[in-house]
Amino acid sequence: MEIFKLICCITASTFIGFNILYLAAGRSLRLYLPEALAVSFGLGLGSVSLEMLLFFLLRYDFNIPWLLAPWAAVFAVNIVMFIRGKSLPIAGIPPGALKPYGALDIFLAAGISFEVIYAFFRALIKPIESYDAVAIYAIKSKIFYLARSIPHDYFSGLATLFPHPDYPLNIPLAETFLYIGMGDLNDQLVKVIFPLFFAGILCMLYCAVRRFASRTYALLFTFLLASIPQFNAYATNAYLELPLAFYYCASALLLFRWFENKEEVSFLIVSSVMVALAGWTKNEGLMYCLINIILLSIFLISGSKAALKEKMLYLCGYSGIALGLSLPWLAVKRAFQFVNSDIGIISMNPFYLYKQSYKIWLILYDFQKHVIGPKKWNIIWAAFILVLILYHKDMLKGTRKYLTISLALAVSGYIFAYLFSVINFQLLVSTTLSRFLLHFLPLAVLLMAMALREDAGL
Repeated sequence: MEIFKLICCITASTFIGFNILYLAAGRSLRLYLPEALAVSFGLGLGSVSLEMLLFFLLRYDFNIPWLLAPWAAVFAVNIVMFIRGKSLPIAGIPPGALKPYGALDIFLAAGISFEVIYAFFRALIKPIESYDAVAIYAIKSKIFYLARSIPHDYFSGLATLFPHPDYPLNIPLAETFLYIGMGDLNDQLVKVIFPLFFAGILCMLYCAVRRFASRTYALLFTFLLASIPQFNAYATNAYLELPLAFYYCASALLLFRWFENKEEVSFLIVSSVMVALAGWTKNEGLMYCLINIILLSIFLISGSKAALKEKMLYLCGYSGIALGLSLPWLAVKRAFQFVNSDIGIISMNPFYLYKQSYKIWLILYDFQKHVIGPKKWNIIWAAFILVLILYHKDMLKGTRKYLTISLALAVSGYIFAYLFSVINFQLLVSTTLSRFLLHFLPLAVLLMAMALREDAGL
């Protein structure tokens, strides 16, 4: 019965996400069915957890009927839209998906399937037991479940007893939602959301590559991502790296789709929601909110022929949605004076910057260990750097340049954060760099696929 209730909760949250997607897009958003389901899953789970934070602010307790009730209004509006002739915001399956598979296609599809099934197996054979997953996230979800709410004195008292009280609550509240749905503190079954995020990223990457390349080519790069040990390991340990990578990847892909088709404003709307959920997942997600806003600004300044008023409307609308959805948690952090314990007070004094610059060489030294050592990453980062060197001109053309800029900004953002760290710097780099690389890994693989498609005869 717990498994059945868990499936019902995940289905309900995915259905909520699909209704939000439909309300935002209606006829215009054209996603393939696999990526529509992936986006709906992450969108629904994040929206429900954000709703639970609003319940705390309104002093309501958590229960499934009350949590689902507000979404009935969204469903009713969508029914009216559908009756009036608006089609579903999906484009079915990718082209050629039903054609016979060749030997290489079968091998690659089997390899991807094995990695996904094995990720579910490894995630579900044991409860949440990784240190950070328990101490930072799972303990919070259990407190919320037992209280059937966020206790009114939680932020002023209990939160300070656990590491990093400033960390966002998306995944802890999502776990609480599943606990309440199952009616039990089963932190073995609740881990299913992490391989689901893993599978969602693979679906989005495959569909993104499939839009400009053959099925075999898309399967090849999807298999390349799925088989990276560090990537699939984090689908099983209940850390938040893959959920953040999922939200950032989805937001960036939708933003790039809008760059290619500016008539479909729904891409922009959903992208802004997804990047806001990245900020609601981890503090690093706020950096990706800023990165997407910078990319949009660059595009509107250099690549768009729209009038100034229209450009400002796009920029203000995107920023407004991202900020509006981030505001409840930012308000809570400000009210209880939560600060990030890993980053010091930022000073733009040039002399101070110069004093901290020595850390860059230590960061690069640690990064080269990931490039050369295949234990965690296979050859992905060595291959990416080689492609970057050989195809650097191609990576600055068309939509690819925005993808390249986003990766450069992400790397720069983490280096900037390391420079101002107030804790043991070398310890911080050695324990977090391998995680941070996961956040933009799917987009790095996509950029490689874009750069190599001409040499592949596509």
